[in-house]
Amino acid sequence: MPKFPNFAKRVDEITGSVFEKYAPKMAEQAENLVKLHIGDTYLPPKYTLPIDSSFYEKHENFNQYCNTFGIAPLREALVEKLQTDNQLRLDKENVLITNGATNALSISMMALIEPDNEVLILTPAWPFFFGMVKIAGGRIVEAPIYTKLHNEPELDIADYLEKFMTTRTVAIYLNTPNNPSGKMLNREQLEQIAAVAEKHNLWVISDEAYDGLTFDNRPHLSIAGFPNMFERTLSIFTFSKSFMFAGLRLGFVAASDQVVKNLNKMLVHQLYSPSTFAQQMMVEPVKTRKQWLPGVLNHYRELRDLFVEKLKIDFPKPEATYFIFFRLINI
Repeated sequence: MPKFPNFAKRVDEITGSVFEKYAPKMAEQAENLVKLHIGDTYLPPKYTLPIDSSFYEKHENFNQYCNTFGIAPLREALVEKLQTDNQLRLDKENVLITNGATNALSISMMALIEPDNEVLILTPAWPFFFGMVKIAGGRIVEAPIYTKLHNEPELDIADYLEKFMTTRTVAIYLNTPNNPSGKMLNREQLEQIAAVAEKHNLWVISDEAYDGLTFDNRPHLSIAGFPNMFERTLSIFTFSKSFMFAGLRLGFVAASDQVVKNLNKMLVHQLYSPSTFAQQMMVEPVKTRKQWLPGVLNHYRELRDLFVEKLKIDFPKPEATYFIFFRLINI
């Protein structure tokens, strides 16, 4: 059973890129490397594209395959972002670029879950993740918690989660800020979840898609930054929410070296690598996020306040994200 720090058997059965073992020698050649190992093109597109000429000049290889872990400039920019915004201690080798957070979550399940393993999903939760667990052969165990915390803010989470644990539990799926409830978990609550993960030797899948979209000066906390949690946590992010570019289909995972390498095995056999072009487009937005993100956040906060004021129903005021979550009928 692949409890932390073990991986699913399929990881050992699948090699990474067939050229991975030559990567160090290839790197030594730098610009002298002649790429005869993959079916790539050396020609630029021979047709007109709706791209400014300055982009061509800056990114001459935008139409070619890239490093399957992601392009270096984007990974380096994300290291600075994760260190500054999320207080994670990591370097470029701890970042894997993916085809959206959806791809990141999917390959995480394929790397960690074997048939009949249980994943404890803190609910309500993004519905597609349930299917990812099933595709990997896992079993879903739901632990209703986010809306429960609105009514029981002093809930002992560690004690509460114990009743959902079995010998087959291998991972906890955590999503804060939460889709769809708009609930955020504070430091004490995350510490209790971390304690459960350590006690039962579990992996933590930390879905942080709404990183940056928090209201009323609430800090976004990444559980991987807590003591003893980085090695067992897969922190998953996307460019679809605060970066407002879902159409790029781009996301990333921050995790230990070994996790990133094993996730990359899954990734290369699904899609080889995310779009080189899309990654190049996101380097500058990551670097300049402090200039434009406050305005985006303020706009969402104004919309939240407007809905809270105008809707004549009783529901918890969202603490983050851009969702309003309430009961339509009594069940």
